[in-house]
Amino acid sequence: MLFDLTDQKSLKPIDERQQTNLKKFLALLGKWNKTRNLVSRKTSIRDLNHHVIDCLALNKELNCKKLLDVGSGAGFPGVVTAISNPQMEITLLDSNLKKVSFLNHVKAELQLKNIKVIHNRIEDFDLSKEDWLVSRAFSSPEELINKIKEKAPRDLVFLMMVSKNIKPSILGYDVDYIESSAANILKKNRGFLKISLSKN
Repeated sequence: MLFDLTDQKSLKPIDERQQTNLKKFLALLGKWNKTRNLVSRKTSIRDLNHHVIDCLALNKELNCKKLLDVGSGAGFPGVVTAISNPQMEITLLDSNLKKVSFLNHVKAELQLKNIKVIHNRIEDFDLSKEDWLVSRAFSSPEELINKIKEKAPRDLVFLMMVSKNIKPSILGYDVDYIESSAANILKKNRGFLKISLSKN
């Protein structure tokens, strides 16, 4: 078990097959990380389990059929979200080729048909058909908005995973802080910034 039943009540329930795939994902990450440094070498199994819980908490905030994970890196949150939401179409976007190779390997090994992996930068990516965008440890909210504000659809919703209660002021955008359900489980500050174009 990645987490106990008490924790599961605070998260979107996942079935046994999804639990198995999450464990396989972490095993693949551990194997690849020995030679490719996808995450810090100091990252423990406990740390990786916490990353999974952090990402599973995202499910409660998602209200979309399509999701773009910007700077997906080692697959947090994109792979975790794909495993726990098989009906959702998820694009994993990263500019680092070795991380893209890992994500493609995970997609093939776990047979995740709802994932599309793209090697590109967010500045050069076509956002016109995207509904929701999520990012974790990619950049500051202000930096991300600045990169894409000229081409983002008016109804695009940004959800940024953050480790502290912040509410930056971004001209032309509404920003709300939402505490993550992972905060109580991990006993750490965890939350989301929900950012959308201001309607005022």
